[in-house]
Amino acid sequence: MTRAVAAALLAVAVVCCFFGLRSDSAASGESSTALSTPLWSVRRAPQPVVDAVGAQRLQAALDEELGAGQSCVLATDGAGVLAQRDPGTAFTPASTEKLLTAAAILDVLGPDFRYDTQVVANAAPANGTVDRLWFVGSGDPGLSTDAFLAAVGSDREATGTVTTPLAGLADAIVAAGVRNIPGGVMGDDSRYDTQRYLPTWKDTYRTDGQVGPLGALTVDHGFSAFKPKPVPVDDPAVFAAQQLTELLRARGVTVGEPGHQTAPAGAVRVASVQSPPLHDLVGSFLSVSDNLAGELFTRELGVQVAKEGTTAAGTQVTLDRLRARGIPLDGVSLVDGSGLDRGNRLTCTALWWTLRLGAEPRFAALWDGLSIAGQRGTLADEYGSSPLNGVLKGKTGSLDGVTGFVALVDQGRDLRFAFLANGEFSETGGQAFRNRVAEAVGRFPEAPTADALVPAPTPPTP
Repeated sequence: MTRAVAAALLAVAVVCCFFGLRSDSAASGESSTALSTPLWSVRRAPQPVVDAVGAQRLQAALDEELGAGQSCVLATDGAGVLAQRDPGTAFTPASTEKLLTAAAILDVLGPDFRYDTQVVANAAPANGTVDRLWFVGSGDPGLSTDAFLAAVGSDREATGTVTTPLAGLADAIVAAGVRNIPGGVMGDDSRYDTQRYLPTWKDTYRTDGQVGPLGALTVDHGFSAFKPKPVPVDDPAVFAAQQLTELLRARGVTVGEPGHQTAPAGAVRVASVQSPPLHDLVGSFLSVSDNLAGELFTRELGVQVAKEGTTAAGTQVTLDRLRARGIPLDGVSLVDGSGLDRGNRLTCTALWWTLRLGAEPRFAALWDGLSIAGQRGTLADEYGSSPLNGVLKGKTGSLDGVTGFVALVDQGRDLRFAFLANGEFSETGGQAFRNRVAEAVGRFPEAPTADALVPAPTPPTP
């Protein structure tokens, strides 16, 4: 039930008070000075009136905050809409789009899916030797070395990042009896196309380390260094083969030089490493807003459904699967899977309905992975002294001139909201903007007490 009927509720409350305050004795012609609360008095159930007033105040607060700018908002509780502004109008969403990518990959693969990354050879090891190993990429976005773990460990917002240790694969190769690989390790990233960056992305996304080169075989997110500035590699498959080569040499294996080559048909499996379950990978993706994971998830969607490991195929799968789940997608269009592209378009309605999927077991990661105000992920350093600390969970989005938020507020009732705004503001200004919107929603039902709204009966004037 929409809270746009707040005034009607108040009118009903007045009528209830009028009839409720009439005592039984008055109905029988007798007088009485006993002023107990009658059975049908609104005082016995005042919360709807408080909420109606609170909804009016929230709508007014959001209207004032949003002004005449390009924005949408949709705020609800368990009973219905509290406040809204153009929820069906599409805007550039930035990283709030990751929620849709997460929902689609969970829908297609399920939360228990694990990436299986293999090394293969022409034949099984003979006397400890294989002529050559092919390191075949599965699209796992979490393959990592200790250097990567050390880098993210120093970033509070990235704490808890879920990874697949590459060392586990090196150990498995040694456990398979391999001691000599004269032809070296070849990286095979043929599962996806080799477009490393979308042509519509700003080049600063690459140079500033916001996203590494895309590929089905990627280790350490495609960066060879992280400090003082991230250094992206030219060929992520060769870099991955090189990292595995170094780990094998450290374990006493003689290995030739690494390279880039597709594995031959009929090659046999020598060893493999599995990722953590998709539930955990998706949770990490949302919490830290991992751009590379969003793009690799999207290409995997293309492979799984359309048999084509491209961004375009994957974004179409995302739209198709969410539409099949009943998500309203009028006006929605996707160019990538991370939200980096300014050509993406989303509505507050689509974001709110996608967030709603998190109540279902298959999509639990949509809620479990949200960053937490003052505690985890992209919100770890925000809301430190705010009442929202620890009770606001959400997915943020930020670009120059773009801000967004889709979130849950756990204050004893089911508060949810989606917010997008585009305009002339910096990323920092956009962050402050979305925080003010979140604070306004978090104050609901900022309203007078029930006693103030529905006073107790008073004695009649003599």
